[in-house]
Amino acid sequence: MPALAIELKGVTVALNGHIVLDKITMKVAQGEFWGIIGPNGGGKTTLLKTILGIIPPRIGEVRVLGVPPRQAVKKGWLGYLPQRMGSRTFPISALEVVMLGECYRDNFFKPFRNKEKEEALRALGLVGLSDKALHPFPHLSGGEQQRVLIAMALASRPPILLLDEPNTGVDVVAQEGLYQVLKRLKEELSLTILMVTHDVGVISHFVDRIACLNTTLHFSGDPWGAMDCKLLEELYGEPVEVFVHHPQCQGCHVLKGRGHD
Repeated sequence: MPALAIELKGVTVALNGHIVLDKITMKVAQGEFWGIIGPNGGGKTTLLKTILGIIPPRIGEVRVLGVPPRQAVKKGWLGYLPQRMGSRTFPISALEVVMLGECYRDNFFKPFRNKEKEEALRALGLVGLSDKALHPFPHLSGGEQQRVLIAMALASRPPILLLDEPNTGVDVVAQEGLYQVLKRLKEELSLTILMVTHDVGVISHFVDRIACLNTTLHFSGDPWGAMDCKLLEELYGEPVEVFVHHPQCQGCHVLKGRGHD
């Protein structure tokens, strides 16, 4: 396989006559963990859907492991967790939720096979929830539910994982645990991960690269390079105050306005 997991070349996407992504060029190497930040309506979800082949670009080219997105999806190379997964009150077990991912890829109405159960159990083990396999999904905490859904995206063993705000509705402690799980999975499975998030200050501690997106790509590179007040103000269109976790300090740094506290 090529060294690049994902490559976008001059990608422009328009929805309802409105430019949502404008001339996006970025290269994601295999095994990298990327955080994608930016304001609501800035094109983050559209970027993921373009990589998945759901939304075709008006101009430009997208390649996933060297092939067009839809071909990569057919090969099972992309795992995806959308921002909203519908009702979370349906009375099925965590194991059955994970197995549903496999059924949607093939035939929803076929019975579960032993192989699918084994893969689902393996995926739950990856996210640390083997002991919750038979628990009703609605009874799990928000953080546990998100980890089950990540297991569902991993059940088919994709080399690339796309996550759209996986920490939505999850408390601060669970968010930290979720990021730790993703970082471990990236290292153990050599996963390539692209994650849309609003946790600007926290995510910089966990990812290898950050992309700052608001229609155009304002920055892509080292996560600490994105922790610049002027850049963030330009990205969000107003002064931004960010609490930044740093691995070399006990607490956090605060970026406020154009200076550092």
